[in-house]
Amino acid sequence: MSDIQDSGSNGSDWGKTMGAPGTQAKDTRQEDTQEGGDLIHGQQLALVFIAFCVAFFLVALDQTILSTALPTIASHFQAVSDLSWIASAYFLPQAGLVLFFGRLLVIAPPKTVFLVSIFTFEVGSLLCALAPSVITLIVGRAIAGLGGTGLWVSIMTIIARVTTMKQRPIFMGLIGAVFALASVVGPLLGGAFSDHVSWRWCFYINLPIGAIAIVTVILALPRLSIVQKSDSTFKAWLGLDWIGAALSFAMVTMLLIAVQWGGNEKPWNSPIVIAFLALFAVFLIAFISWETWYGPEAILPVHILMRRNVCGAAITVFFISICFVTANYYLPLLYQVRGHSATRSGIDILPFMVFGVFFSFVAGAVTSTTGYAWPFLVTFPLIAAAAFGLLFTVNSSTRSATVIGFQVLLGVGLGSCIQLPIVIAQGEFADHDQHLVPQATSLVTFLQLIGSSAGLAIAGAVFQGQLRSHLEALNLPSALFEEVLSSVKAIFSISGPEKTQVIGAYVAAVERVFLIGIPCGVCATIGALMIERKKVKMEAASPAA
Repeated sequence: MSDIQDSGSNGSDWGKTMGAPGTQAKDTRQEDTQEGGDLIHGQQLALVFIAFCVAFFLVALDQTILSTALPTIASHFQAVSDLSWIASAYFLPQAGLVLFFGRLLVIAPPKTVFLVSIFTFEVGSLLCALAPSVITLIVGRAIAGLGGTGLWVSIMTIIARVTTMKQRPIFMGLIGAVFALASVVGPLLGGAFSDHVSWRWCFYINLPIGAIAIVTVILALPRLSIVQKSDSTFKAWLGLDWIGAALSFAMVTMLLIAVQWGGNEKPWNSPIVIAFLALFAVFLIAFISWETWYGPEAILPVHILMRRNVCGAAITVFFISICFVTANYYLPLLYQVRGHSATRSGIDILPFMVFGVFFSFVAGAVTSTTGYAWPFLVTFPLIAAAAFGLLFTVNSSTRSATVIGFQVLLGVGLGSCIQLPIVIAQGEFADHDQHLVPQATSLVTFLQLIGSSAGLAIAGAVFQGQLRSHLEALNLPSALFEEVLSSVKAIFSISGPEKTQVIGAYVAAVERVFLIGIPCGVCATIGALMIERKKVKMEAASPAA
């Protein structure tokens, strides 16, 4: 976020950044010499960056567009019990492979990685759009998530390669603005498609937009040099930390399956759930041990995690991510079970989204000005925890204005600290060991994605377990019980007192999901207390003359 705020103070550089090459030839030649030969300028840079913004918008949109469409999709496939898997399947490959892509971009051409990644994302989107079953949809989401991971990492890497240090805050700030736009537009589009066209257009929309980005990058982006060249391409690929990547993916998968099944499809004390939890522990120990032994080429820089500020930032972002995805996916569901359409539920959660985006900018501006981020990270997760506690009190008769007030409080609490952990991690190495900044960023991002994946799985398990329990207490006819358990829309085919009771059961189940945010908010604050109470270094120290 500090980068976003820097763009304001460097606004005069925008004309130079995007201007005609002839007006800046002297400056760019000097910068090329200082920062390497991959820099591009003028209209070429403008075209490449627009393509990156389009591609990044797709990745960000895919994370938010389903928040309002998910109940409709789950009802279409009669698969409310798989609701959390439809969402978390997208995050699973991201959490498991983001560190691997960071290493891959050291030995492979970034342009190639970008193009293969966006093609993979498009294939996954097409599979989702055509999905005849919920299993196909989940597989498509996982493929899209894999492509999205490569897209995100390659975009960040290429921007760092083709821009100067002076230009970079401007571009990173605009990338942040694109994510903010997707956060607001996504739920609205998801609801509109679900109500007026088809939920499948949540995925079809990616195809033409992605094609524009592919063509633009092919034509405008030159082939960039490989960072770590090798005499043999085969040896370079063989030298990647394949075992670390496999252990990371297996670790995340075991955890998500255990959390998804426990208390939902199977009891927590069932042998299969215990077995998956045990496998998670085994893979976790094996992963940490392997990464420690593998050394500098490992995908997880274990020694960086031992730094106090980085560790605190990682813990904080993990729990904040759980809070964010819980709110993002279950606030629309709360409105839809109360009779609101998917489109209206997208409008209903705008207070949460808008205040979250606004206060993320406020926190970034204050941090950029004062240099202090830890006050936000220590106090605002507690505000979010309080907001989750208030949302727990919501019932089917609670006034909309009251729920909006709770949303605003939640947006303020989460928005103020969602971006700052990365600023803390990057600032740890601004004065020295600057080559570790990308690794520190990847590490915090890894924990952020793990938190998102785990949060969706935990929330899904709580929701399904509580919904089943409350519906069983109503003693509904067997056929009706199964229908309302698997489809949100089935609620509105019921009449009389049974409809009110079923709505009450759904609302009560969502209420229990919001309870997750209370301990997670407190744990985020505990993690933030590890961070040193000193100014964050916003830029690298100038070299000695």
